[in-house]
Amino acid sequence: MIKHLKYIFTVAIALMATAGCQEDIEDTFPTDPIAPVLTNNGTILMTQNTMTESVTWSWSAARFMAAAPTYSLFVQYAEETPKQVGASTQELLLTMPKTELRTLLEGFTTIPDNSTFDVNFYVTANDGANTYTSTKQLVKVYAYGDAVSPEVTAEQPEVVLDMTTPTAELTLLSWTDARLVYGEAITYTVSIAYDGGEPKEVASGLTTNSVMKTVDEWNELAISAGAPEGEAADLQFTVTAFSDSYPDGVPSTPVTIHMTTYLATFPAQLYLPGSYQGWTVDNTATLKVLYQSTLTKGLFEGFVDLTTTDGADVEFKFNPELGWNNVDFGIAADAEVTTDGDGNVVVKAAVGGDNKNVKVPSGFYRVSLNKKLNTLEMLKVESVGIIGDATPGEWSAETPMTYDAATNTYSVTTTMVSGKEYKFRMNNNWTFAIGSDGTMTEGSANYKFDKADGEYKIVLDVNKHPYAVKVLSTAYPEKLYLPGSYQGWSPASAPTLEGDGEGLYEGGVNMVTADGADCEWKFSPNPAWVDDFSGVITLTDGAGTGTIGGSANIKVPSGYYYIKVDMTQGTFEMLQLTKVGLIGAFNGWGGDADFAYDATTDLWTLTQELPALGDGFKIRFNGGWDVNRGMGGDAAGVVSMGAAIPVYHNGQNMQVAEDGTYTFTLDLSTNPNTMTVKKN
Repeated sequence: MIKHLKYIFTVAIALMATAGCQEDIEDTFPTDPIAPVLTNNGTILMTQNTMTESVTWSWSAARFMAAAPTYSLFVQYAEETPKQVGASTQELLLTMPKTELRTLLEGFTTIPDNSTFDVNFYVTANDGANTYTSTKQLVKVYAYGDAVSPEVTAEQPEVVLDMTTPTAELTLLSWTDARLVYGEAITYTVSIAYDGGEPKEVASGLTTNSVMKTVDEWNELAISAGAPEGEAADLQFTVTAFSDSYPDGVPSTPVTIHMTTYLATFPAQLYLPGSYQGWTVDNTATLKVLYQSTLTKGLFEGFVDLTTTDGADVEFKFNPELGWNNVDFGIAADAEVTTDGDGNVVVKAAVGGDNKNVKVPSGFYRVSLNKKLNTLEMLKVESVGIIGDATPGEWSAETPMTYDAATNTYSVTTTMVSGKEYKFRMNNNWTFAIGSDGTMTEGSANYKFDKADGEYKIVLDVNKHPYAVKVLSTAYPEKLYLPGSYQGWSPASAPTLEGDGEGLYEGGVNMVTADGADCEWKFSPNPAWVDDFSGVITLTDGAGTGTIGGSANIKVPSGYYYIKVDMTQGTFEMLQLTKVGLIGAFNGWGGDADFAYDATTDLWTLTQELPALGDGFKIRFNGGWDVNRGMGGDAAGVVSMGAAIPVYHNGQNMQVAEDGTYTFTLDLSTNPNTMTVKKN
């Protein structure tokens, strides 16, 4: 027993001795200073709708400092010198408004504007003797605070448009994403301008970052912007970004493309000699005519009656002249005549080739010939109607319109609703609808009825493209006839003043009597002696304002007069025209080149040499500026060749695209007046 106790005691003493030789556990911990650890924010959203917020950074405490540490937060972009965020603190966090952070970040010279970028944050701890730095934390910043426009690149800084490949597609521009408001959808509009002129829209509502058009579309856009035809020119392209917060758009810096356009000339009209009228190419009384579109160069479109007397198929060709001078043309192969699922007779053909006759069923057609693209499309028109919530049938049923062969127009008298919309349709079919731009283009906008509720006569003029619409109040006649001694007192053959549907009428009238005696005349709303009325006027130096009423004939000196009538006020004005002149940069805006009047055609004509573009020119009456004519719109523009264009009082200066000699034909009988220009 004693032996065992002695053994246990000896072991215990040994263990105690061993334990006494070990270090204290606390003495084995590291005591070197430990830098703070910055919490990773991950991302910072600095968008327009979040800039009222603040950003908070936090970090762990530094350890084993010689004294209580002071912390400083830093931010660094790329290799630029770091910047301190806020003031130094002994706290384990720092908060800064986003507006102050944006100002701080703007101090980095290479940081991208209004974009997504990465920065490094780190925090230091200083105990008075030494500074200890945390590991850098990479943070992505989404900064869309101010609108940044797209950056545009010219895919082809120089381009020569090839007339032989008009349908080839060409991408000229691409651009980077705009930075507007975070999360808002962005669309782009592309415009083209020449030499500081009015920009022309190329495309709108784009969601892609490039724009593609055919060669011919680019050519037409450049020319419409004022670039010379068949020459090289610098054109400026601008891409504007739109969003809900930026409805007026944020435009890019313009980019210049050196573009060479091509010159494509076409006649003002094409005659359609054919079996429907006995193939007599010089008979203007029976020949149908297609006029060149004022909207699309080289496009000849209109509604024509190609009905044969015996109902047999009709054959015809196209001819720019009144005569068989080997300039007529037809189609490459027999026309493709099909009937679609809705029963519409549709014709398609390629122009040129063997120049065969166009052969189609007898009938009334909308004919569309694109001479630049050498394509022919025809639709047999069975009916035309008006439809929309502005009309009695709303959008569920169209109201039929009546065709007038004498004027080649469709019309209907019906009630219309203010503020609502409408369209015209052929054959009761949406595939063949005419929109507010006057074209039969898929997706074209509706017309908007902006007059008061009431009964109106709606007239659709299908003679020329784009098709024109007149809205005439039934409270006033469409036109006023002016029978008198100068023309044999015949209302049926009397000249007329065209109305605007609101009781206002105007136009030029030749009241020259055969013997030079004073002219006596009256007004009539009909081409007969029905509801005719007179007036009273005194002219001083060929001008004056009179009133409607009285029983005696109106009596004025023999001459040519420009007459305005306001039936809403019961007044009318007369101005005797002694001259109509052209004035402009070609003569230093001094004096006039005089038009010559032809009483047989009732037209004024002038042939004049003109320089391209510049300040342009205008038309004025009697050598003064009281009554003058120019183009509509907000800026001076290049006149279209061969097509009748409207000219307005105090309109903008007009221009021609290239130097040359031009013939002007002015029709003062229309309202508004129209002018045709041809290059000799």
